[in-house]
Amino acid sequence: MTSKKSRLGRGMEDIAAERGLDFLLSTAKPKRAEAGLPLQLDPKLIDRNPNQPRKHFDEKKLASLAQSVKTMGVIDPLTVRIKEDGRYELVDGERRLNASLMVNLEKVPVFIREKSDDRAEGLKLALVNNLCRDDLNPIEEAEGFGRLEKDFGHTHQQIAEMVGQERSTVTNTVRLLKLPEFIKDDIRYGRLTPGHGRALLTVADQTILKNLREDIIIKKMSVRQVENIVKRFNKKKKTNLARTPADDQAYYDALATAFSRQLQGLKVKIGHQGQTGKLEIFYNQQEELEWLMTKLGVENI
Repeated sequence: MTSKKSRLGRGMEDIAAERGLDFLLSTAKPKRAEAGLPLQLDPKLIDRNPNQPRKHFDEKKLASLAQSVKTMGVIDPLTVRIKEDGRYELVDGERRLNASLMVNLEKVPVFIREKSDDRAEGLKLALVNNLCRDDLNPIEEAEGFGRLEKDFGHTHQQIAEMVGQERSTVTNTVRLLKLPEFIKDDIRYGRLTPGHGRALLTVADQTILKNLREDIIIKKMSVRQVENIVKRFNKKKKTNLARTPADDQAYYDALATAFSRQLQGLKVKIGHQGQTGKLEIFYNQQEELEWLMTKLGVENI
C-alpha cells in the first residue's frame, strides 16, 4: 500500500504549491529563486531597472494605485531577474513596485526571468512592456529608441520590428531628441504634441522659437498651422540669404563710412551697378594725398 498523503484535510498551501499558485498566498513560503517560478518577495530586495525608459509618473494615479495595493495587494506579479549580489532587478512593474513601497507592503508576487547575455534586454523589455500599455510619453519613447540606436547599435528597422511599429515612425520619434530641452518638456507634459515638435525642428533661432512656442500654446494652434508658419519663415529667410549686398544701398553707405574711419576721415564714396562699381577717395590738401600714398604703399614719382 502506498504512503501517498491522503487528499482529505489538505490545506490551501498544499494545493496551491502543487499547482504552482502559492505566490498568490501571502502566507506561503517563497520558493527557491529559479527562472520561471513565481514567489513572494520583499519589495525592498528589488532594485529598479537602470535602463527603464519611463522617468515620469503621474503622482495622482500612483497614489490611487498605492491605495488599491494597500487594500487588495499586488494582483499582477512583477517580473524580476536575479542579480549576482543576491538581490533582484526589476524587469517589469515599476509602478506596482513604487506603490508597494509607498504602503510598506511586506511581500509582492514576482516571476523570475532568466538572465540574458543581451546587454540591451532590460531596455528592450521595459520599452516593449511600456509601449504596449501606452505608459511612455513621446520623449521617453524617443530616448529609449535613441539608446537602443546609440548604445546598443540597433538600426531603426530593427527597433521598429521589436516594438511593432513602422520604421518611419521610429525615425520621426528619434528626431524629437534634436529639439531644445524646453520644447521637449512641453511635449513630455502634453503642452505640445510630437507633431508640433517636428514642425519646429527647422527653426534654429531660439528667440523666434520661444515666441512661436508661446503662440502655439496660447492660441492653441494646430500642427498644420505651425507647419505653414515655419514654411513661410524659412522661405523668407532663404530669400534674404539669397540677396546680394549689391541690392542694398545702405550696405555700401555703411561700407564707405568704414573706409573713411580707416583713412582718418577722408571722404569715401562707393558707386555700384550690378556686380561692378567704383571706389572714390576725396582729399582737400596735398598732405592728405601724400599720407594716403604712404598708407597704401605707393611710391612718389
